[in-house]
Amino acid sequence: DIYASQCQQNLYYPFASLGDWEIVNFLLTSRLSMRAIDEFLSLHLMNSLPLLFSTAKELCSHAEMLPSGPHWNARVVPTTHPMKSPVTLYYHDSLDCVESLFNHPLFTQMMDYSPSHLFTTTKHIVRVFMEWMSSDGAWDLQLKFPKGSTLCSVILSSDKTHITNMCGRKVAHPLLISLTNIHMDIRNKGSSHAFLLLALMPIPTFTHPATQICSVLKVHLFHHCLDIVLKPLKQATCFGRMMSDPVGNLCYCFTPLVSYIVDTPEACMLACI
Repeated sequence: DIYASQCQQNLYYPFASLGDWEIVNFLLTSRLSMRAIDEFLSLHLMNSLPLLFSTAKELCSHAEMLPSGPHWNARVVPTTHPMKSPVTLYYHDSLDCVESLFNHPLFTQMMDYSPSHLFTTTKHIVRVFMEWMSSDGAWDLQLKFPKGSTLCSVILSSDKTHITNMCGRKVAHPLLISLTNIHMDIRNKGSSHAFLLLALMPIPTFTHPATQICSVLKVHLFHHCLDIVLKPLKQATCFGRMMSDPVGNLCYCFTPLVSYIVDTPEACMLACI
């Protein structure tokens, strides 16, 4: 973040204060037109406030300085068999997505940073399993990494989805990513945005006359695209990555994949059955 030094002095940078940020957040999410925002900011009451902006254009220029999150990448995936059209893979950097979730300020009080044991009483007789970080799997996995490191366990989910059935039968195959560190009740809420769109997996059309061969080629291409998208996570799982948590502490993080949420057909495809 090129504005990290300014953020250390002012938590609400590029805005002057919490009041500035609340006004900007209200105006940008209110679906008002640029003209309506200009009229609102020209009110005598608004002119009396110490705002850093006085027009909609100035407001938007300040908003564009906010962190934008992971950037999209596009890559043409070569194949050895002919297709009707070239295959393009659209994806985010998987490690940037993990870092964006791990240091998200909204998850400050809703995230686990180390495995734990929960019991109903102080005698430790009945154990309670609430989050993945309270499972034996988390403890076993933590022991495989250096002492003092942080486990950023990754969850993936994918499902081929029909967008239109009446007009061209458009189909999308999104791949989503999240972290087990985020509490389950928060992670499962769509409004929390705890699952990020990691990639749009290509849906190829091979011209081979045998349908069985086409199916095998599609599965092979899907696995190849997964390998491209998840390569940064594999490297971070082997060597680790320094990441900042929501309050600014640096953590030595490892990113193993611990869960992949799919339906039965896609599970068979991932297992090469």
